[in-house]
Amino acid sequence: MMLTIKEMEVLCIFHDGKLSSTLDLLRHAEEEGTAPPSRASDLSSLIEKLSKMKGGENVCLAFDSES
Repeated sequence: MMLTIKEMEVLCIFHDGKLSSTLDLLRHAEEEGTAPPSRASDLSSLIEKLSKMKGGENVCLAFDSES
């Protein structure tokens, strides 16, 4: 699974060892509005992506395309 750098930054902040625990923390932050407003869309897209992960799947960082 490819993440943007901003999604990866959010993941680094909320990572809790296990996927289920991390998703719980991310969802709680989204519900409580504890993440910075400028990161709301990154938080939401990260939750969506991680919710679709399958066991054994890896997370990778995607670089922006160079123009």
